[in-house]
Formats: sequence, structure tokens, C-alpha cells
Amino acid sequence: MAAKSGVWGIDIGHCALKALRCEYDSENSMLVATAFDYIEHPKILSQPDANPQQLIREALTQFLDRNQVRGDRVAVSVPGQNGLARFFQPPPVDMKRLPEIVRFEARQQIPFPLEEVIWDFQMMGGASEVDGFLMEAEIGLFAMKRDQVYAALQPYLSADMEIHHIQLAPLCAYNFLAHTLLAEAMEDDMYDADSPPDSYVALNVGTDTTDLVVTNGFRVWQRSIPLGGSHFTKQLTKELKLTFAKAEHLKRNVREAEDPKAVIQAMRPVFSDFLTEVQRSIGFFQNIDRRAKIGGIVALGNAVKLPGLQQYLSKNLGYPLVDVEKQAWAARLAGQEVMSSPKFKENMASFAICYGLCLQGLGRAKLQTNLLPKEIITERLIRSKKPWAVATAGALMLAFAVSFFFEYNEWYKVHPTTRFDQVTWEQAMSEVGSVQTLSSNFDTEDRQRLTRLEELAALGEELSGNSDRRLLWLELMKAINRALPVDENFAPNQIPDPRVIPISQRRDLHIEYVESQFFEDLANWFSPTVKRKYVEELLRQEGKIAATVGPVEALPVEAEVPLDGEVDEESDGEADGEAGRDEAGGQSLDVPGGPSGNDGDNQEAGAEGVAPIVDAEAEAVIEAALAEFDLDAITGPEGPGWVIELRGYHFFNEDPETWAGTHVRDTLLKNLREGTLSLPIELGEALEEFTMEELGIGYAILAVERLIDHNHRIPNPYYEPPAGKPGGTMGPGMGTGPGMGMGAGMEGLGGFGGGQQPQTGSPKKPRTKPGVDEEAENPRFFPAPKYSFVVQFCWQERLLAERLRAREQALMDEDDEQMDWADDEDAVAGDNELPLTTEPGD
Repeated sequence: MAAKSGVWGIDIGHCALKALRCEYDSENSMLVATAFDYIEHPKILSQPDANPQQLIREALTQFLDRNQVRGDRVAVSVPGQNGLARFFQPPPVDMKRLPEIVRFEARQQIPFPLEEVIWDFQMMGGASEVDGFLMEAEIGLFAMKRDQVYAALQPYLSADMEIHHIQLAPLCAYNFLAHTLLAEAMEDDMYDADSPPDSYVALNVGTDTTDLVVTNGFRVWQRSIPLGGSHFTKQLTKELKLTFAKAEHLKRNVREAEDPKAVIQAMRPVFSDFLTEVQRSIGFFQNIDRRAKIGGIVALGNAVKLPGLQQYLSKNLGYPLVDVEKQAWAARLAGQEVMSSPKFKENMASFAICYGLCLQGLGRAKLQTNLLPKEIITERLIRSKKPWAVATAGALMLAFAVSFFFEYNEWYKVHPTTRFDQVTWEQAMSEVGSVQTLSSNFDTEDRQRLTRLEELAALGEELSGNSDRRLLWLELMKAINRALPVDENFAPNQIPDPRVIPISQRRDLHIEYVESQFFEDLANWFSPTVKRKYVEELLRQEGKIAATVGPVEALPVEAEVPLDGEVDEESDGEADGEAGRDEAGGQSLDVPGGPSGNDGDNQEAGAEGVAPIVDAEAEAVIEAALAEFDLDAITGPEGPGWVIELRGYHFFNEDPETWAGTHVRDTLLKNLREGTLSLPIELGEALEEFTMEELGIGYAILAVERLIDHNHRIPNPYYEPPAGKPGGTMGPGMGTGPGMGMGAGMEGLGGFGGGQQPQTGSPKKPRTKPGVDEEAENPRFFPAPKYSFVVQFCWQERLLAERLRAREQALMDEDDEQMDWADDEDAVAGDNELPLTTEPGD
């Protein structure tokens, strides 16, 4: 099968060459990164003693030596300060006349003759067409001087590389944001100018300049700020009296300096200047578009890794930082080999421009303008067609000449009446025809027999293994069901009453979904993060880690918030706290099928900014136990197999000794390790017990666990407002009800709130005892502390015949060991016997 064609996005900066190769997975509608490269220049291109052309040529040569670009499209970026971007709103006009209006506007907006520039335009999203007329549209004009375009292309042309797309770096950043953070807002392509979606400020900090891009997906504004990473280096050389190379090394390794605080203090003037420029740019943009609302800051470029820079900007600008790694890269880009590479992770912030270039090359970008000169495209097209045209013309002329001289001669040689060795062609062809018929009959019979042989072989294989294979997934589902805990407080067909058995005392686990993913080699799943999690489970089994160690502390309980979401003006702040509670402090693992790993700097604080409580001593116990454990001794699963993921939650969170992850480990994980399953061997025979290991189940881990949500509640289906009070509005309705079925909870149906008279067949309100508070007897909501989790384990298919053969082999090995042990005992007993050499009584 031929390899898929991809796109290389190449961004040559002053510090390094960044390249990313992507393909588009049409089945999953997702971008897939297949290769990358990061080549750092020996010197920064803007240094006085540097030769930029030579350094770029060496970087491209090294890139071509390490990567194959033949057959792929190549897209490159050019600095934003070298280009021009203008936007205008045309009047309502016929779509056919739009190019004329754009060309007229280009002459007005571009301060150079159009013959001296290369320009392109595109209509931004959100426009509408009414009866063939364009309404509420915005057109973007993008231009660059012709000599600057050819200067940017020269290194690639010298390296014999064919470039297919040229794009301004700020517009690449826009394509990156539009495909990742703004994809949902732009999905319907409906733009409301009176209430636009939130805009994001992208700061692509380069070596000498910073590209500032403000966009909400439908509109974009960009400006080049004349401050970059080299200004911090120059400030260090000035304040600390260092050479440029030493200052650059110190800037990149601030935390390893003897006095990091002094280094940061030396760069403070550049921090202030940078903040002032950003504030001035954002203020200018908000004066242009007064309806725009800034939703966050996106920091791009390797210079943003400078300690304290992102936090400094966020604090002084008043906008939150967006976790690009979690919300953009991990959510919208596939490719485990690239995403898990340490070098890619270290420089991920600088690959956003390459990401945008790959989107444009694959035709998935929102902005598709191309500054590649038209004459290069025409020349390339002619050059590709020229050899074929010349070859075709020459072949035709030669064919006519040869045909004229040899046609008759060749025809006469094979004429039926021509004789060779007293035999005509007609007689010879007749004899050959009979032999060919016999040969064809033999060939046909041989093919039929081979086909029959293949059918019999396939039939035999199916008969011997199909009966076992079709039951494998049923056995897996039965094993999962058997591993789930069964609450003995009520029968399986009984709907529990929260007033009799509180929800927080129910042991059942509610499974929301069961997912599976096949791996050609399970070692790819068993990453260092997964191995660490698995070792923690082993240490908990051995008692070296306390069972309750983990993120089990809850957030402080907040004021009551109606589940139907209808709050009055006094409770707006409380409702906001309830909405933010879902994002509180859960830790997730970088495991297949699960959320990506997150940084400690980006942990959400939880409702009202209250941070989760972490037991530092318990965490120290975990680290100490892991330090004593030999992680290399754990080899993990190998070969093909499935990774099964269970996502669910439970309410058994009353006792700190058994709540949260402890309950999941004591039930589901323990049963997946030590449980057994009764399965039939033959029809009519007794069931046979098989362990989970014999079924191919193993390496179960608690992959993701969240903090307990003590504020979670479930509406009372029996609740009615007190007599004499007006009825309220419709209650939550479809709330999360108690679990039902097979020991595992599923999403049940809650009741309705007050304001509705009970209908026929609806639950009756229980009578309130005299002297008892009616609200306490029949509350509106039941407290249900909720703990969410994700469990993963491996499953390698093992047929019934394979299990039985393994058992027989184990019994044979055990018998051999016992026989060897008995032989050794006999030998030892024979050696210990002493001859009787004295008479009794001597």
C-alpha cells in the first residue's frame, strides 16, 4: 500500500528551524502528526558576527539529510513584519463583481504598485448571501513585496525544494487558533456582530519581534511588536556584563543560576516595556472593535518559557492564560510518536506556526491565501508538462516512420499463406490452438483444485476455532460485570429508597461507558506514566502505601444552588461557583484513551478559587515507596491486545477509610486481579472456574481519579412543596438518579420539582409524622457525594482451547516438578543411610 502524501510545515526563525509533517485522517476527521524536526542554529541570525544565509543553508541541508520530503507538499512561513494585512467591509454587491471591488480596494490599501507586490485576498467567515448579493462581509487583503518573497524563497530554491504555500506567520497563528481553541465557536459559521464570541490574544514571541494576533475566529487583527527574546538577552549582557552567548545560556537556564532572582531583576525593564507594548496594542484593538471581549491569552514561541513571563503578563493584563498543550495540541492533533517525543514536548510552543502551515497545505485552514508568485506556479506547471510533450511528439513521428517502412513487411511475414519449413502459418496456428486448449483445460482444473483446497483449509480452521472466538467478547463483558460490586443491602430488582438507605452508603459503581482500543503492541500503551500508576497499585497491595493515599480531599461545601440552573440576582455568584466546581483539581494521566497529562502550574483552583487540599506527607510516602522500587523489573504487557477503559462514578463516600479511589480499588480493581469466572466447557457439563489472568485480563490501573464532589445532589422524586405555599417552577427533571441493574449503576431518571400537581401513577408524598419537620422528613434534594474515575486494563484474547492447553501444560509441569522432588528426596535419604558395623550391646 502506498504511503499517504503529507504536508511539511517549515518555519525558519532566528534561533532554529522548526518543521512538522502532518497527514489528515479522513476516517476520524483529525490531523495526524507523523514526523517533526527541530534544528537549532549555532548562532542567532541577528548576531553581528553571524552569516544568516550560510546558517539557513546549513540548517536546510541538515533537514533534508534527516527527512524525506519528496512526494509531500511544503508550506513555509515568512515574518509578519515583512507583510501587510488590511481588512475592509464592501457594500452589498453582486458576488460576480466582488473581484473587481477587491482589486480597486487593493490599489487604495496597498502603498505600492500592484506590479511590485504579491497579494491575495479572502472573504472572512460569517458573511451571508441574499439573492446573490453579499451582505455583512469582511475581506482580508494580504500582500508582500515581490523582492522580499523571492529573498525568502532563495534558500529553498538553492536546496532544490519545491514550495507550494507561502504564508505570513501571524496568519499561521490564526489558522492554529481557529482549528483548535475556536473550532466550536466557528462550527456553524454564524457571526453576530452585536454579540461576537470571545476573542483570544495570541503572543508569538520570536527572537527580535513578537507577533500579536487578536481573533475570535471570524475577525482577526494583527500587529508586530519590536520586542523579542533577544532583547532579554541584550539586557542581561548590559546589566550583568556578560557576553551574548553566556547571557543567552543564562536566560535559558534561569532556575540553574546562582541567584535566579537577580537574573529576573536584571530583565525587569524589558518585562515592563513588553507589557506596555502589549497593553497599548490591545487597547488600540478595543478602540477599533468596542464589542470585542478578550477571553484569554495564548503564549507561543520558545521565548515564553522564560520563568515568570506568562504569569507576569496574565496578572498585569487581567486575562487568564490558556493551556495550549491541553486544549489545542492534545485535543486536536493525533500522532503518539511525535506527541510523546521529549524534544517535541520541550519545544511544543514554537510549533504552532508549523501547525498552521500544515493545516493550509492539507486544505483544512480557515485562511487559505497564498503569497507564492504566480509565475513560479506557471513555470512549474510548464516544466512538468514539457518532457511529456516532447516525448509524445517524438514518439508519434518515429511511429509513423517505422510504420511506413515495416508495416507491410511484418504483415507479410505472418500472412496465413506464408510457408516456413513447408508449413503454412494457418496450419501451425491450428495445431497450436489444439495444444493451447488442452493446456487451458489443465490450468483450469488445477486452479479449481487449489481453490477447493483453500476452502477446505479455511473451513477446518473456522470449525476448530469459531465457536470459541465468537464468545470472547461475551466472556469479557461477563468478567467486567462479575468484577463490579454487588450491594447486599437491596435485591437487584429493587429500587432503593434514599430515605431508607442513604445514597452515600451504596456500594455500587455506576459505569457510564466501556471503550476499547486495539494496540499492535501493548508496550506502546504501557508508557512510563502508566507503569508508575501500575507500580503504585502493586505497592498498595503490599501495604507499602496507605489505601487512602490519593486526591480524596474535597472542596469546601458551597451555598445551595438550584439544579435547574434558575437563580435570582442574589445567587448569581453561587451559581457561578457551582458551574466551576466540575473543573476542580482532578489529576489525569497521559494514558491512551484518557486525558493528556497536565502541568502543576495549570491546575484549576476549583469553585470560588479555593484550591484542593493535598496531603503532602502522603504524597511523600508515595515518592519514597517508588524510590525503593525497581521500576525496570516491571516489563509490562507485550504483543497485540486491547486496552479496555471503564468510566464511571460512585456515591460510597461517607467513610474516609473506604471512600473515593479506595472503594474502587477494593472492589473493581481487586476483582479484576483476583476474581474468577464460571464458564461452560461443553454443552450439558458443569461450569469451569477461570481466573481473570487465564482470560487474558491484567494490568488494571485507576487511570484517572477526581476529587469528591460533596456538593453533588440528587432531586427527591417524592418531593412536594409544603401545603399552603405556591408551587415552584419545574424542578430539575432528568436528574442523576440512583443506579439500577447488575451491580453497576446507570444514569437513572430523577423526579420533577415543585409546582406540578401529582399525576396518576406518580410517587405519593409520604405522610409527615406529627412534630417532625416536613423538610427534614421529605427534603427537596438528597446529598450524594460523587467520585468520578477511569479504570483501564489490558485484555489479550485467549481462546478456550488455549486456556485448556495451558492448564494441561501447567499440570504436566507440576507433575514433573513433584517427580523431580521425589527423586531428589530418595537420593538424599540413600546418602544418609549408615551401615550397621557394631553388634547391639557393644
